[in-house]
Amino acid sequence: MNKLLALCIILITSFSYAQEMKFSGVVNDTINDQPLENAVVMAVRLSDSKLLGFTRTEADGSFNLSGVIIDTMELVVSHHKFDEKRYYIIGSEENNEIHIPNIILPEQATQLDEVVVYANKEPIYFRGDTLVYVADSFATKENAMVEDLLKNLPGLEVDDDGNVSSQGQKVTKVLVDGDEFFGSDPTIATRNLTADGVEKVEVYEAEDETSSNSEEKIQVLDVKLKEDAKKGYFGKVAGSGGFNSEYFKDLPNGSGFYEGEVLANYFNKDLKVSVFALGSNTPNTGFSYRDASRFGLTNEMNGGWRSTMGGSNLNGLPENYKGGFYFSNKLTDKLKLGVNYTYNDSRLTTEQVTNSEYFFTDTTYSKQDSSFNEQMQQSHTVNFNLEYDLNKSTKLSMKSNLTVRNEESLNTNESNFLNTDGQRFSATNVRNESKADGLEGNVELELNKKFKKRFRELDVLYQFGYTEMERNNGLNSELYYGQFATPDSIFDQQRNIENNTTGHRVTIDYVEPITRSFRLKFQYKLDYFYGQQATSTFDRTPTGYDAYASLYSNDFSNTRMENRGALGLLFKGRKQSIEIGSRVRNVMIDNLNNESGEVINQNVDNILPYLEYSYNFSNAHKLRFVYSTYSSQPSLDQLQPVRDNSNPNSLVIGNPNLQPNYTHNMNLNYNKWNALKQSYLYAGAYFNYTDNAFSNSVYYSPTGQSVSTAINVDGNMYGGFYAGGGIPIFKKLLSLRPQASGNYYKSNSEINNVMNTIENYSVDGELGIEMRTDTIEVSISAGLSYNDPRSSLSSGLNEAYTVQRYKASVFYELPWRFFIESDAVYEINSQRAEGFNATPFIWNAKLNKRFLKTGNLVVHASIYDIFNQNIGISRNVGTNIITDVRSRIIARYFMIGATLRFNNNKTKADEGRGHWF
Repeated sequence: MNKLLALCIILITSFSYAQEMKFSGVVNDTINDQPLENAVVMAVRLSDSKLLGFTRTEADGSFNLSGVIIDTMELVVSHHKFDEKRYYIIGSEENNEIHIPNIILPEQATQLDEVVVYANKEPIYFRGDTLVYVADSFATKENAMVEDLLKNLPGLEVDDDGNVSSQGQKVTKVLVDGDEFFGSDPTIATRNLTADGVEKVEVYEAEDETSSNSEEKIQVLDVKLKEDAKKGYFGKVAGSGGFNSEYFKDLPNGSGFYEGEVLANYFNKDLKVSVFALGSNTPNTGFSYRDASRFGLTNEMNGGWRSTMGGSNLNGLPENYKGGFYFSNKLTDKLKLGVNYTYNDSRLTTEQVTNSEYFFTDTTYSKQDSSFNEQMQQSHTVNFNLEYDLNKSTKLSMKSNLTVRNEESLNTNESNFLNTDGQRFSATNVRNESKADGLEGNVELELNKKFKKRFRELDVLYQFGYTEMERNNGLNSELYYGQFATPDSIFDQQRNIENNTTGHRVTIDYVEPITRSFRLKFQYKLDYFYGQQATSTFDRTPTGYDAYASLYSNDFSNTRMENRGALGLLFKGRKQSIEIGSRVRNVMIDNLNNESGEVINQNVDNILPYLEYSYNFSNAHKLRFVYSTYSSQPSLDQLQPVRDNSNPNSLVIGNPNLQPNYTHNMNLNYNKWNALKQSYLYAGAYFNYTDNAFSNSVYYSPTGQSVSTAINVDGNMYGGFYAGGGIPIFKKLLSLRPQASGNYYKSNSEINNVMNTIENYSVDGELGIEMRTDTIEVSISAGLSYNDPRSSLSSGLNEAYTVQRYKASVFYELPWRFFIESDAVYEINSQRAEGFNATPFIWNAKLNKRFLKTGNLVVHASIYDIFNQNIGISRNVGTNIITDVRSRIIARYFMIGATLRFNNNKTKADEGRGHWF
């Protein structure tokens, strides 16, 4: 070995990227007199200990490692059963091929009365079902963040929004040292922690705690920090402003734009403190449910009952403000406390033009709508979490949430109904105003006990949920027949709606191991739900809104009690596992019309079988099948027998005779992954069939207005498939990303007392290619979506349409600390209504310049939608309607701004590429 080492050291020391080094040889196990398989051979640069390349030995002990840049390095050969061996290499262009014919690894070192245990030096290995990456084994650029590290780990992908996928499956939860890092959004950890502070990255599968279906699994990524990286602070101050082109021309749609953000975080192992404030009137900040979770400010309840006051989308002109704080700390060895608060103010203005085509067995007509909508939502939210370890095997936790909110909205709509000759035969003008105040609270208590006997476990869960909401609506509508300018019918009403719900749930789970491989699983669940909704409507008279409109008023309550027991048998072997069982439940429902005194009692019994099977060909090659059944209850709005004329063109009446549905669901998933080749393949199929599905019976009058009533139907179903993968090419410089999916959908409803069946066939395919280095990232993709809807009622609905999508993005670092980002999307919409076959080309570009020694001050200039073609277009195929919608959204505008990021390491802190699109 000494002669070989001397030979390597005297190699010529020139440094060049023009050629690559190649290593080959054979690793032998001289103790057992045989070649050593699966030994790891790594080339590690001496200057910064970064991994330049690695491979494993074959069954005959041989290895070939190529594609390593010429440099001064260590060649490390290791195996978990032996001590490692190191060779020091000084690379050169003249002698760039090294062959070591017989490498013998020494025995693991031991001493008397002491065992010296060597850490696993392999860059990637499995610990049980957990995939472990050793962070220091993978090269990253200077001052890289955790997100940069994840992009370099084989089998992991990070998209422009910071979402992580492992082996083709989305990572739902990202943890730091086993805990959430300032809330549930992964980007707080991945875009603010430095890569050099990471010791390991672990990926594993866990049960989905947010799903009522215990068979659901999620992917979890856990970033393990080095000891010296578990304390620090980070934050940022950012602001930008700009205008659109209409502003400079003093046009009605001219507008100024702004974005601002202040964030400061401190953490010391278990202690985490955060304060923040955000404000924006552009879509880039993306104030949504995901952004609320960014700071740990969403309700983390496992279930509970939600308010009926939902959020709004950003398909319009937004204005948003948010602020609050986050605190989490382990007060003692046994007690952990978390509390956070947020204030949110969201406003949205939308303008839409809609073209709807109605199809019947003997006639067709169309409706043209022009609408304007303003929405405002304000909320105060407090979350409180407490965890207490009674002892090593028993844990008690409490989670609570309180949200107070109010909202206001104004909507105006003008509709014209046209016959096949384009002549108007009726029209409506509608104005709706609404104000609402609401309260929502949830409390959850959980006791988990693990017994001395392995796999024996008891879990007791209690949940309480409460909501109340009061809404005041003002309706003014005018109905016109024919070409007349004077309205034939007028509604001028005030409506008050009071809604409150209370829910209690107790769940007891117990697992009893029979043998090492077999376990029995027991569950009992008790649900009690009470909801009441009172609707009072008054017509306007000369003295005010004092004429009670009984047709649009009602007081309705719903009581529901469910008892459910479950028994399952689990077999878990080395390569395969199977769980089979069934749930038996009884649901007693009382629907009470408090005005008429009518009571509708329902008593429903269900047997809900389930099956889960998985086969592990290896840790990176898996097949999984899940069959489950479940049943859902109708909502209060679906049940209450009151006429809702908020939209006079589409009246809605509830049905207190509505029954719970019954659903069969099947999922098949296949996954194969190769860490060394950095390739993966995934595929799957799913099918869902529902009896007693919730649907509608709709009657259309000759003037175009409709009355809809909720009903139960059988035979609703949907199914499909998906497949994709990652294929490295050109020595892993590029990655090919093909993916495809298909879907079939079938839905039944009644139209004018005739059963109508809607079917839709869709196929979607995309091919992408990516290149990623320290200084450049390029992504290009092309996709095609084909939809073919069909109706049993009328062949007029049977019009297929397509969407073509072409995307490209680039990130490139320039000299003098400049870097550019650009993103382009070209979309072709075909076979739609006249005026809706748009082909927008959306191109965004951004120029950045770094300042300060760390580069943490970034000044940027950007232009969004350079060609001013951003429009909102969508198509929906309903029961007997094809609807094309064009929405006004923010088009071309310019922004100039700066971002100052800070952290205790005085190092560069990347925000992450592409997040601003």
